[in-house]
This record gives sequence, C-alpha cells and structure tokens, in this order.
Amino acid sequence: MMNSAHSPNRSLVHIYCVSLGGLLFVYGAISAKGLFAAESLTATEFTTGVLRFVLGLLALGAVVYWDRFAEPLESRVRLMGVAFEADYANLSTKTKVRLIVLVTMLSLLLELVLIRWLASVFPVYSFYKNFTMLACFLGLGAGYAVAERQPCAPALVLPMLALFVLVITLLRYDTGAAYLIFSVGWLSTFDLPVYLLLGASFVICACICYPVGQLCGKLLRSSNSLNAYGLNLAGSVLGVLALFVMSLYWLPPVIWFAVTGGMLLLFVLSRDEFLPAGIASFCVLLAILAWPVQPETQRIYSPYQLLERTAKDDGLMQILSGGSYYQKVYNFADNRRAQQSDGDRYVRAYYEFPYNFKQTPERVAIVGAGSGNDVATALRMGAGHVDAIEIDPAIAFLGTKYHPEHPYDDPRVNLSINDARNFFRNADQQYDLIVYGVLDSHTALSHASNLRVDSYVYTREGIAEAFRLLRPGGVLSISFTLVNDALGFKLSKILRELPGAGKPLAVRVGYDNSKTTAFIAKKGEAVTMPDGSVFASIGFADVSDYFSQPYPESAVPTDDWPFFYMVERTYPVTYMIALGMVLLLSYVFVRKTIGFTDPIDRSYLPFFFLGSGFMLVETKAITELGLHLGGTWFVIAAAILLVLTMAFLANLMVTRTARKLAGPAYLGLFVSLVVGYALATSHGQWTFGPPLMQLALSCLVLTVPLFFAGIVFSSLISEAEINISTAFAYNLMGALFGGVMEYNSMYFGFAFLYLLALGFYSLAWVFSLKSSLLLQPAE
Repeated sequence: MMNSAHSPNRSLVHIYCVSLGGLLFVYGAISAKGLFAAESLTATEFTTGVLRFVLGLLALGAVVYWDRFAEPLESRVRLMGVAFEADYANLSTKTKVRLIVLVTMLSLLLELVLIRWLASVFPVYSFYKNFTMLACFLGLGAGYAVAERQPCAPALVLPMLALFVLVITLLRYDTGAAYLIFSVGWLSTFDLPVYLLLGASFVICACICYPVGQLCGKLLRSSNSLNAYGLNLAGSVLGVLALFVMSLYWLPPVIWFAVTGGMLLLFVLSRDEFLPAGIASFCVLLAILAWPVQPETQRIYSPYQLLERTAKDDGLMQILSGGSYYQKVYNFADNRRAQQSDGDRYVRAYYEFPYNFKQTPERVAIVGAGSGNDVATALRMGAGHVDAIEIDPAIAFLGTKYHPEHPYDDPRVNLSINDARNFFRNADQQYDLIVYGVLDSHTALSHASNLRVDSYVYTREGIAEAFRLLRPGGVLSISFTLVNDALGFKLSKILRELPGAGKPLAVRVGYDNSKTTAFIAKKGEAVTMPDGSVFASIGFADVSDYFSQPYPESAVPTDDWPFFYMVERTYPVTYMIALGMVLLLSYVFVRKTIGFTDPIDRSYLPFFFLGSGFMLVETKAITELGLHLGGTWFVIAAAILLVLTMAFLANLMVTRTARKLAGPAYLGLFVSLVVGYALATSHGQWTFGPPLMQLALSCLVLTVPLFFAGIVFSSLISEAEINISTAFAYNLMGALFGGVMEYNSMYFGFAFLYLLALGFYSLAWVFSLKSSLLLQPAE
C-alpha cells in the first residue's frame, strides 16, 4: 500500500501544520468578528483583537505558502526519525518486549485523554463523542501500516500535542468563542466554524497518534505474534485502569497529560538525542494546562464532565458544564420568604408545583437531584423520606457543601450516587411522588457511542419502570426544557400510554427557558390544573390538549432506540456532513502518510472486517451493559475491561491449543450474534429466573461474540506469513469504518448493529477461506 520513496513523516508535518493553521485562522476570524460586533472598545482591547486577527492571517499565509519554509522543518523531522531508529536498534529484545505493554498502554491512555479533554473544553465534542476516537484509530492504524518501512519519530508527539492544546485553549478561553460553545448543542446544517473545528482537530489528533502507532507496530515484531498480541491487550487494560484511577479521584487534565507525557519521556525518549525538545514541550504543555485561565472559577473534573462553580449575583452557587449554564442554587427557606423577589417566588412555585398534586407525601424519589434544589423543596413540603438519585458524585458534593438549606444533611434524605434506571430496577419500596428534575445531560455515555447518560432514563421502558413503583394515587412529575415540541409530544404519549395511568397534565412553567414544561401523571386518576387562576397569574399555562395530539410510534424512544433528543428516526444532516468529512479526511490522511501505489493485500482484508464487526459489537455491549447495570462511569469502565478480558482469554486459548480454531470460532460467532439479535428484539419476552441470573445471562450474551471474534483474530495472526503490524493497521482502519457505521443505530436502533456486525464478520470469513485453511493444525 505504500511507496517506499514516500516520506510519511514529511507529509505528517505538512498535514499537521495545515490543520493547526486552520484552527489559528478560526481563532483570528472569531477575534475579527468580535471587533466588528463590539459597540465600544478600549485601546488595549482593540490592539489585542487586531493582533489576534493578524495571527490568524499569518497562519493562513503559512498554509498557503508552505513550500517556502517547509524544508528546514522537514529536515529536522527527518533527523528525529534517524536518531530514534539508531537508538532503537541498540535496544535488547527483552526491553522491546517490555515496551510493548508500556507503549500500548500509552497509546490507549493518549486516546482516552484526548477524548475526555476535548469534550470538557468544547461541548461539541460531547455530542460527537466518538469523533476523537475515530481520529485516534486513523492515526494509530496508519502508524502501524508504515511501522517497518519508514523511520519512526516519537519525539514529534509532545511538540504536536503542546501546540494543539495551546491553540484549543486560546480558542476556548482567550476569545470566549461563545459562538462555538453555546450554539453547538443543536447545530445548524451549515455551521462552518464548528465543522472547521471538528475537521482540523480530527486530523491533528490523528497526527499526534501516528508516531505512537508506528512505534507500537515496530515493537510487536520483537516477539511471536500471539505473545505480542497478549502483551498488547495487557497494555490496553493498564491504560483503561490508569484513566479509571484518575477519574476516581477527579484529577484534572494536567495530571492526565503529565502521566501520558511522562511515560513517553521515561520509557520511549529517555535516550533520544531530541529528549531536551521533548522535555521543553512537556513543560509547555503542563504550563498551559495548569494556567489559571479563570481564577474566579472552581473547576472540578468529575468522571463525566467539567464542572465550573461560579456565583450568581446573590452570591449563591451556579454550576456550568463545559462553559454552558447547568444548574443554579436557590435559598427558599421558610425564614427567608419575606426577602424573596418576584423572580424568586416564581422559581419557588415551579419547584413546588408537583406537590399541588400530592400534598405532604410520605416517600419521594428525586431523579437528577443535582445540587439539591428539588430535595430541599421535598423537605419543605413535608416529605417523610427522600431518595435523592444523582449520577455525578461531583455535583452531589457541590450541593452538599454549598447549598444554603443543606438538604443532603437532613436525616430524612438518602443520597444515592447511581443511574436512575439501575436505582428503580433494584428498588424494593413504593413512592407517593417521583420527581424528574430538568436533566438534559451535557455528557455522553461512553467514548464508543453517541448516547447521553440520560438517554435510557427517558425511554418508554425507563419511565414505565419508575411509574410501577408508585403507590395507588401516586404522582410522577417530569420537567424538561423542550428545545423542540417533539420532545413534549414524546413525553405526553409515553405518559398517556402507561398502564394504570390517568390522563396526564402538561403545563408550561417557563423555568430557565420559556419552553420548560412539566408533565404530571397520576396512578389511577386523571390530572387537572389545581387552581388555574393562581397559576395563570404567574405565567403557568395548561398545554395538555396541544401535547395530546397523535405522534408517530416509531419516534418514541425505547431501550433499543433511546434517542429521545431526535425528532424522528432519521440520519441527521449535521451528523452526515460530519461523517462525510471523517471519510474524506481519512482518505486524504491515508493517501499522504501511507500512499496507494501498491494494491491492497487481500490476505489482510479479514482483519479489516473483524475490526468493523468488533467495533459494532463492542458498542452494543457497552451501551447494553450500561442499561442493565446502570450507565455510570464505573460500569462503562468495567464493560470496556470485560471486552478486553474476553479478547485476552481468547488469545490465551489459541496460544495454548495445538489446533487453529478459526473455523469453529466463526460458527460460534455467527450463532452468538443471531442469539444476541433475537434477545435484543424480544422486548424482554425471554427473561426468566432471578434478577442475578438474568444479569449473568445478559453479560454472557453481550460479550461472548467478542470472545469468539478474539479467537478468530488470534488464529489468523498466528499464520506464519502474516505481518502483525500490518494486521493491526487493517484492523484499526476497519474499527474506524465500524465506528462510522455505528451511526446507523440512529435510524434502525441498536439491535441492528448485530446484523451489521454479522455482515462484516461474514465478509471476514469469506476472505479468510481464500487466504488460509481454517482448521489446519498449527505448526
């Protein structure tokens, strides 16, 4: 696939500089827009804005006239490659084998750190969560492809990483970049600056991962294929565990990058003659990340998102998530009634609205308890016991520490750090009132899917599980900021069709947004407005008839299609544009770094399709385990580790056997996928036995296809003629394609991923038959 005269490192630098220049041009353009939009500016503000704009123009000029100054930079890069190759040749085989684990750990940790950091800086990366992952797959895969054909220059990683972090930090904090931060939740079809940000960062992330993938590929040849693959999987497990520990203690990005960059310096560049450049870049990187860009703001990196604690005008806490408004704290204590403004009284009426339908409830559950406003309201309204359910421990911590009414300190309150679905599934008590706060998650369920952590909360099955826990006459209240009325139609339809529910009530309450609406359903009774004149006087409007209109059943969220935020089953134009950009940029990147002068080697095509199928089944397994065990970060990390463990056990089995098991493994893989699809589309009709048995069966059904796929992969790489680094290159490129195909779930649902995976694995089997004898005894 590659022309030997081609220099991927030169092309890599070119691609990187062009992409970085594009980001700097966006930075200058935003500054120019601010200059023209401002009504008045001080001399300092005007000068600074002009300098930013000039910097953007210089970056654009550097991109256009690249050839005029490229040679000195490219010459330096060539020296980096030659120096590292000379040092690498002197390493012992034993050292290289140890480095397989460490460098693989580094590659996965670098990927996860980039995913987490970018999503915390700009919300757009949370809505396109697997975008960064696909970029890392592209860079690592291309690196594996040229591992043995071109000099490796890992000394490039830290300089490229430091510059990227600097430019993204400037975009986020220097200009404010309000356009990019606040408009990305619901992107317009042709949001050019956002697509420039996504496209440039996609290419840059691929460039950063490229030398790491190249080094991984070189190291894999230092041991036999099966042993090298086992060490590769062990390193992947360590990478996941490292980020798990850092997330457990809410450590900030400066620590994430310090661990990642430190590993590169200590284990890869320690004897490289460009070590001083690496150390300097490392120090610059940490200085940027540690710089107090907003000294007045407390920043907490919870396992899910970046939380920024600021203060409102009244001195009480306000929480931002990735720069966007998230939550406010209010003090509605009875002894402060006389001091409350009209606005405060309106907000208080909103929080107390559900208690007009169930006065002095004995037992209350709060979904999305957050910083404590809903919990404090329940206590003021006389609740005997409150179960406060909050998935993010950092938000609960802030509420415990800074809420003026201290609701979490009350002995009547039980704070549960848990996923709402998991809490209700395991609850053994009934409630008089269940209140859903305005959740509207700002974070995704996992790096491998585009679900949000609250996606399964608003499915038909999720709401039904909560409703079943109500006592006779119990009330369910769901408040939501309706960015479009389709969300209201969905909620109303689900509540109307709940078994045992009376006609629901829908009321525009206008909290935080004119479209915020409360939906009230009662067990066994219809719900009507308690005192229309009182609530109408403060702006509450009954919109029940409007939202009772018919709505298509296909657009109602279910556990298989949990896309509550989508108006209908469709391929969103914004995502299609972004995915088209991914495919185009991937083609350009591969053309520049690998080349297409040689024909594709068909003997490696099984690895491509195995990667595509694996990505789809892994996504299905992670999302489904999140549904069954709770979509907490702990469960998602455990699911990823379980997937890697299955692959490790499969490799161990192939290593210990005297026969090649690819043929029987393909049969087991196809059968397990068919069973998985049947269970996924049965809508719970196959459930039997106690809950623990059902859980064990679910885990087995979801992960056993990955075990069989692992046996196939390990069996194929044990072929004498297979180059393991090339096999990994094809596999990662296939995983990238599988990640793109995962978006089909937005139309067909997640069960459809089994059918797609079955198709990819069938293609892998067909090409395996052409390239090897699957049942041939091992040599």
